[in-house]
Amino acid sequence: MKIKEAEISPEEIISELSSILKKQALDGWEIYLIHQLGLSVESKDQKLESFEKEDTLALALRILKGKKLGFAHTSDLREKSLKKLVGEITENLKELEADPNFSFPEPQPAPPKLDIFYPAWEIDEAKKIEQAFLIEKGAREIDGRIRRVRSCEYQELVQKVWLVNSNGLNQSAGSSFFSAQALAVAEDNGESQIAGEFDWSFRYDMLKPEEVGRKAGKKALSKLGARMILSQKLPVILTPQVAGEFLEVLSSAFSGENIAKNKSWLKDSLGKKIFSEKITLIDDAGFLNGPSAFPFDDEGVNAQKKLLVENGRVMGFLYDTYYARKFSTSSTGNAYRSGIGAPPKIAPSNFYIPPGNKSQQEIIKSLEKGLLIDEVLGIHTADEISGEFSLGTSGYMIEKGEISYPVRGVAIAGTLKELFAKIVEVGSDLKFYSGCASGSLLIEELEISGS
Repeated sequence: MKIKEAEISPEEIISELSSILKKQALDGWEIYLIHQLGLSVESKDQKLESFEKEDTLALALRILKGKKLGFAHTSDLREKSLKKLVGEITENLKELEADPNFSFPEPQPAPPKLDIFYPAWEIDEAKKIEQAFLIEKGAREIDGRIRRVRSCEYQELVQKVWLVNSNGLNQSAGSSFFSAQALAVAEDNGESQIAGEFDWSFRYDMLKPEEVGRKAGKKALSKLGARMILSQKLPVILTPQVAGEFLEVLSSAFSGENIAKNKSWLKDSLGKKIFSEKITLIDDAGFLNGPSAFPFDDEGVNAQKKLLVENGRVMGFLYDTYYARKFSTSSTGNAYRSGIGAPPKIAPSNFYIPPGNKSQQEIIKSLEKGLLIDEVLGIHTADEISGEFSLGTSGYMIEKGEISYPVRGVAIAGTLKELFAKIVEVGSDLKFYSGCASGSLLIEELEISGS
């Protein structure tokens, strides 16, 4: 598989840098090279608002010497620049602390073959611009009360990664990612409500831009006439989008680094039943329904399916090579880079609760009274160490098994431990809005703070 032809061959760059490194008195090294082609298109009032392209080829290098690990990155891939980079890292090692747990992965078996690559450059750019127009069209055609569409964006990213280290590991793979998002505004009788929708695919031809716009428009319309409610205790349903946001916060508690640094409320929980029996939790970079699917992690360790929670019982945690060695275990293939300028750290891949058997509508029908929450505000303020949260929310009141009216201005508070212990149903509507996902989650009861 090739990404577009580059002026400089990535394989030649790696060969050149490897030769330089082999001549140094080093204990080990790792080359991470990435080529990315990106595009972002925005429309406003059926006119092109912005059109931005990206074509980058960059490299990150880690060097191990005397139990010290150095890191640097560059997009200047000429031979003299590479030699300079090696010299600078080696010199900077003098200022770093030694640690016997620093190491690089051993060679891997053939990684899983994942159908996640689509040659986006073969598609006419006019068609990509039309994608943004279709998103906006989908939102506006729903109802005359959709007065504005604040954001209509089509994005794509095609990339290939090469990863080579001194132990003989040699991995390469490519992926593509296409997305559409809309933010629609509904107005009626002086009231204004805003709602968004997002969808993605590994394939350009599987994206449905008009449907994204329509869903954003319908959500905004459904929020018109929102009311305040009194404080009370109610069963609560979290939509897949909101459930995914809570799972993002939860995922940090499974990090081996946070366990080691006493920054996880799950420390000392291995083998214990902490969550509801309805909760099974998996992390799997080979799961094609999730956007983080890739054959290997950013250290070159192959994708693996990890069972983290089974029927409420904590079964394991996530590790990179460093923390695996620290805990005398194996890497789970969860080393990821936030960008070329940062070394890999532990992070989830596709982190999800497998779907249950009931649809969201069936769960709603089972409630005499409850609250469906489809938006939380300030999820970033949740405390990842303690799991505590206090969040503003909006959604819909459920009465006699049906959606009754939209609700605004309410809040929920608690801890992730309490929330995930009270789950009594997992919906069949699993959807990934990010790398963390679930179907709808029915919580037995939460304290709702209203007017």
